[in-house]
Amino acid sequence: MSTSAKDASPEATANGKGSTEDSRAALRGTFFTFGLRLISFACTQVTLRYLDPTALGRASIQLELLLTTVLFFSREGFRLALTRNLTAESWNVAWLTIPLVSLVAGLALVWHLSRTLYSGSAGEVDSDYVMAGALYCLASWIEGCAEPAVLHFLRRMDTPKRSSAEALGTMAKAFATVVGLQYLGPTSVTAFGLSQLLYSLTYAIYLYWNAWNTLPMPNRTFDGATCSRAFQFTLQGVFKHLLTEADKIVLTTLSDSYNQGVYAMGSSYGGLAARILLQPLEENARLLLSRLAMRHAFAELEQSFLIFVKLVLYIGLLFSFVAVNYTNLLLCLLAGREWGSNEEAANVLSAFCVYTAFLAANGMTEAFVYGVTRAGMMEVGISHAVTGITLVVLAPWATAKGAAAGLVAVNCLAMLMRSCFSLHLASKYFGEKESKPPRMVLLRLLRNMSPHPMVIASYGLSWAVTRHTLGKIKERGFHTALQIRNKEWLWLTGHHLVAGVFCVVVTLSLAITMDRQFIRSFRLMIRQKND
Repeated sequence: MSTSAKDASPEATANGKGSTEDSRAALRGTFFTFGLRLISFACTQVTLRYLDPTALGRASIQLELLLTTVLFFSREGFRLALTRNLTAESWNVAWLTIPLVSLVAGLALVWHLSRTLYSGSAGEVDSDYVMAGALYCLASWIEGCAEPAVLHFLRRMDTPKRSSAEALGTMAKAFATVVGLQYLGPTSVTAFGLSQLLYSLTYAIYLYWNAWNTLPMPNRTFDGATCSRAFQFTLQGVFKHLLTEADKIVLTTLSDSYNQGVYAMGSSYGGLAARILLQPLEENARLLLSRLAMRHAFAELEQSFLIFVKLVLYIGLLFSFVAVNYTNLLLCLLAGREWGSNEEAANVLSAFCVYTAFLAANGMTEAFVYGVTRAGMMEVGISHAVTGITLVVLAPWATAKGAAAGLVAVNCLAMLMRSCFSLHLASKYFGEKESKPPRMVLLRLLRNMSPHPMVIASYGLSWAVTRHTLGKIKERGFHTALQIRNKEWLWLTGHHLVAGVFCVVVTLSLAITMDRQFIRSFRLMIRQKND
């Protein structure tokens, strides 16, 4: 039933304007983040040509796991609790992240030193790895201490400030990595530790510099309910963290440093879409959907949720069906001859391209669960536990059969399981609001968030066409190196690129033509309204 403008209440009008402002703020933050992360990727790209696979594996898999674990336990629960509860009384809880990260980072340092210094004889101590781990622990502490400023900007939906801090930190990290590897050698892990430390310093200084004049200072009163929620979210998120880092945990346990490095290289490029496009979309969507739920704007909430999910699916499917056939060429162009001729690295990167679609669906559906649903958190933990058990059972077998690419395949299954459960919770949530059976709501959500069948068919044809042109290149052995002076290589590679561009243009044209309702809805979220 529609409501005329003259019958709309002032409260509804105010809520509508507030919802529109939040939508525009979320999308502005997403686009700004996208540009800055492109710059960050360009800076990171400079370092990859200098890397030894073994050093890359130890830094990007083992030490990054240590870093992300410290940061998860010291800030994840606070982000979820404080972006849901926007009252001024709860703000002091944000400052508790500093003593907490001090404790967690200190424990991580003790664990690292005890594992590396006292696990064997003195002659077996790897001083380079010991120093790198200590630097990573220090960097995690500095980055964790910046969390009050991050939460301050998140509460104000000022995501560009945080994105700028990440971009500047990444640029400083890229410069420090190149310089460190030049002076300390291509196998030095300490160079990674120094660059991570510089990233954290740049990140924290920039955030506090911009937030200091408006950042509320702490006092002695802390909201007990918010503290309890932060602790609860942290415990509930343990399984999610283990699932997110499952690939690193498995590789650290079952693979050597070289295979870890190959996987890290594939992840670096394969995660490009996730870092530059999907992650900022997910973060901004979670904030926007949370605020729409708080205003009880359920119709707009569902519409925004469906728009975000369909948008990331279009992005993810583009990588899964088209980019998957260009990994050899990408590695040759960006990573150099050594990586471009590494067939295992190309296979892992192709697997990550397929993984992007599963990651996109899971990230956005879980953004709704964590940003909106208040019931069912225990169910979320149970679902993550089931997914984790599945990973533990299948990961060793998949790694033995398909090496790093097999592990990516298992991660695809895990993302699919998590997405299904998140959709179950979303349908249950909307079913309760509408007094409808969750099954009916689920069918409606799936129908409205899925790309048009003609567009899906176009994705399939695009894969077949680009796979055919890639096969022509592989028949002549031209896929492992750039041979720009070879006319045949230029002809076949040019044909392959033109085919890919043509397929992308056709697919996007079909999406615009066939999915007009989605295009109209998306435009409504970003168009400036005079009223």
